[in-house]
Amino acid sequence: MTGRTPRTVRVLTSLVLVAGAVALVAGEHIGRQVESSIARWLLHALTGATVLPAGASTVPAVVFQSGDLQWNVLEITVECAVAYVLAALVMLGAALALVPRFGPLRVVLATAVGAALLVLVNQVRIVLLALVLAHGGVGPFEWAHSFAGSVVSLFGLAATLFVVFLIVIRPGTGRRTSPQAGPTPGVQA
Repeated sequence: MTGRTPRTVRVLTSLVLVAGAVALVAGEHIGRQVESSIARWLLHALTGATVLPAGASTVPAVVFQSGDLQWNVLEITVECAVAYVLAALVMLGAALALVPRFGPLRVVLATAVGAALLVLVNQVRIVLLALVLAHGGVGPFEWAHSFAGSVVSLFGLAATLFVVFLIVIRPGTGRRTSPQAGPTPGVQA
């Protein structure tokens, strides 16, 4: 036996990941509700701001009071949510699981770590946008939302993909010659 994972295991792993990606897309509204709940908790925990519960809005949103006692609402729209980006990451994992060189367990681990990083980055983005809105008003919020938020998201996506591939590829664990084989031809010690 070569030590490689059987094809059936790779295909089943890939199918489970594809099903997960489909579920993320189909359940994006639930995902936005979860994201807004996490953001409400973080905003309150980090700043002490008064934050209303989920039922305060008919859509997934973070409803909070700024220092000047003004109420602010950050709606978590489909474009602001992480569900579709997560689904793309999980589809990438599904494709990588089919590659015989990569172990399915390592691919699933990398996908899970990547998903956690994407959620974390999006939460940081949402909380930062809430702080800009609370302390700067609508003008600075518009700039932060369109430009700075995109930079944070792109940086987070790039870092996530780097970590995913780092986990999947396992640098430094390639095939090595045994000590009995002698030096590699063409390489001087």
